[in-house]
Amino acid sequence: MKTRSRRLLILAFIAFAAFCVLRAPISLLTLFLPHEVQLKNVEGSLWNGRASAIGLGELIVQEQVNWQFHPRALLSGRLEWAIAGRFSEKSSALTLALRPGGAELYDLSLYLPLEPFIAQNPRLKAVRIGALLHATAPRVAANVPVSASIDVDGLFSPMVPLASQLGNYRFDLKLDAAGKGAWRATTLAGILAISGDGSLDTKAQQIAGKLVLTPSTTLPGLSPAISQLPRSGNGYLVTF
Repeated sequence: MKTRSRRLLILAFIAFAAFCVLRAPISLLTLFLPHEVQLKNVEGSLWNGRASAIGLGELIVQEQVNWQFHPRALLSGRLEWAIAGRFSEKSSALTLALRPGGAELYDLSLYLPLEPFIAQNPRLKAVRIGALLHATAPRVAANVPVSASIDVDGLFSPMVPLASQLGNYRFDLKLDAAGKGAWRATTLAGILAISGDGSLDTKAQQIAGKLVLTPSTTLPGLSPAISQLPRSGNGYLVTF
């Protein structure tokens, strides 16, 4: 009888814990987020809800965020949410799936500002540049190959007041199942051409490579700094 009572008590505790998770407001669950990440004006629950904005280091990275749980995904042995948002009048969307093996992202298409991510790196914080990022990937998960691209639209710098935009660029990334791979940068348009390639290791948080900056015209405020770099053909070389 004692064994049966103990099992019933454990089952009752599990059922109570599950009920608490199911009914918990999302505002309570935000307590577990990293301190750099903030959810503004949160409503609803973990399963269905919305937030007016997501902040990173006090800077907004996404607005009008909402998430909806997909109950039918339970038939495939996973928890799944459709997540949507906006930034700069551009719509973002992705699908988050939780499986026993970990989390996965599907059909990722995110519009994000560059500035908050630059500000998170102490070495880059003083770099005064901004742009609109568009990150896309069919699938992102651990221990599987990943192919993604990041478009950098309308790169600008207050150091070049006469140029509203320096250019548009694309970074293509390919990773193997171990999280190691390569990146490549190409210029889509602009007065400052950027090209280069290199390697990256997501698990070791390491990135290496080179970029060649080739201005097609004099850039007041920026040209003196670029001219201090080593020459590479008609451009200037940045290695890291």
